[in-house]
Amino acid sequence: MIRFDGRVLRRALVLALLAILVALGLGAAPSPASAACPRPAPQVAAQRAAVVFTGVISSASASGTSFVQRVTVDRLYKGQVTSAEVRVRTTGGKCGLGQLMQGERYVVFAMPDGDSWLAGPRSGTSPASDALLARVQGILGQGTAPTAGPAAPQDVTFTRVGSAHPGPLLRTAAPGIALVIVGLLGLLVTRRWGRAAV
Repeated sequence: MIRFDGRVLRRALVLALLAILVALGLGAAPSPASAACPRPAPQVAAQRAAVVFTGVISSASASGTSFVQRVTVDRLYKGQVTSAEVRVRTTGGKCGLGQLMQGERYVVFAMPDGDSWLAGPRSGTSPASDALLARVQGILGQGTAPTAGPAAPQDVTFTRVGSAHPGPLLRTAAPGIALVIVGLLGLLVTRRWGRAAV
């Protein structure tokens, strides 16, 4: 006859629970397909981005864990750029875009990043294929050529208003004086009522 001790049953129960938890943990591990870095659809990328443009990478350099590219903008689809050549920062790492290929034309979806633009890991920035350009133009239109920045401000002239005939001092100060008098009268009345109640 087999006798079961309470400790043996507890150990068996703990081992069974541990085996179930390990099996669930392995089943919940991400599959290789979901481990890949998803790229957003052009419509989603265009909604998220502050600026969308196409341009050719004229130079690229590493800066710490990120890369800085000079991009010659040839078509602007959304937002504004201040010059025909802008700086675009990308990041490295598992999902980052890394360093963009010099001489290659890209569709850039970016957000402001100080004096440059940031094309983040899931920004949608990609080489400018005909299919991608067709989708971007279907969403944002044909785009425009980049402008050379804001126009020079016009000369400003100041004109004094009403300085020829200033109003008399008493007439200008009358509303303020009236408010002071009403406030003092209110103070006197509340003091009298306060003394009468005591």
